[in-house]
Amino acid sequence: MIIYLTYNDQPSGVYWSQVTDVVEHLNTLGHGTVRLVALVSGRDFRKTRRAIKAHSPRALVLPMVPTMKRWRMNRWLLSWVCRFLRPTGMICRGPFATWMALRMRDRGLTKKVCFDGRGAYAAEWEEYRIIDDDALIAQLRPLEKEAVQSSDFRIAVSKALVEHWQERYAYTGEAHVVVPCTLGLEFEKPVAGMIDRFRNDVGYSEEDIVLVYSGSTAGWQSFELLERFLVPLMSEQSNVRVTFLSKPDPKIASLQERFPGRVEAHWADPAMVKQLLVIYDHGILLREETITNRVSSPTKFAEYLSVGVPVLISPGIGDFSALTREHDLGMVLDGHPPRLARPSNSDRNRIERFAMEHFRKRAYGAAYGALMKALSA
Repeated sequence: MIIYLTYNDQPSGVYWSQVTDVVEHLNTLGHGTVRLVALVSGRDFRKTRRAIKAHSPRALVLPMVPTMKRWRMNRWLLSWVCRFLRPTGMICRGPFATWMALRMRDRGLTKKVCFDGRGAYAAEWEEYRIIDDDALIAQLRPLEKEAVQSSDFRIAVSKALVEHWQERYAYTGEAHVVVPCTLGLEFEKPVAGMIDRFRNDVGYSEEDIVLVYSGSTAGWQSFELLERFLVPLMSEQSNVRVTFLSKPDPKIASLQERFPGRVEAHWADPAMVKQLLVIYDHGILLREETITNRVSSPTKFAEYLSVGVPVLISPGIGDFSALTREHDLGMVLDGHPPRLARPSNSDRNRIERFAMEHFRKRAYGAAYGALMKALSA
């Protein structure tokens, strides 16, 4: 058995597509059993446990030791789990989970450890203060360094992240695979009906060019950059509208006041996002120039493409900006407001096919096979 370990990750659309769906996919490959072990906050524990087990029924969901400052104490909880499950290997989401797993390897409670690198953790904590605690932030660089250098195998979400490991942590190995943030199972399902019918249902005209921003408006999502892009664009093109699939935010409200009737905002259940995205003309993926963004693999990139929506993307976002240019998947923005038009049906179909060929989990069979082989040995 192989454990997929997460620490302090809460249920979300990203967790379903990049954790529970991955576990389900790995269990279809015929290389052994993978079981999710989730150490989660004790706050609303029962609700969190029900949500995770609804997506991964065999998951072992346990309350973590309270407060992040005492995170190392969770190794005692994990040692009990390893004695019970006897894993041959562990896939660990992030440096905290990897540190715990490496201690298990040292004790002989597992043989192999894989660091699942979802981004540049230390850089993200330093640049965006994920937790406002200098002592915790200072721990991330040595933790990430050990995860990169001491793990038996590694998953990186981008080639740019591997290059970051090489530059910052002197990583020189070859025991890694690159698997970007792939589509969740909900996004692999076809959407019934026609785009024009859906657009008519929500009151968009044929002339309207409707942009969509799907996701959080948290600081690292670069809302100020987004605002600097939207204001001149919407001032020059009166038929451009934008919808935020986001929770209410004062910055969105400010745009609504500036462009009455042209800016909408509403939160969507993750299971309904694909059905909503199909009506839009361009997906917004703008991020500022930081290490965090240079190595990232935003889940929204593949989600936009999966419904044929071309992407408006900043330069230097992981591997995706170059991919956008190379395969004509949208526009890499250069600072000047582009002249936008609705994509043709043929372009939408081509973009959707690209997503299905390159961002379903089955497209990374060789990478996942190498991972399972390394941890099962």
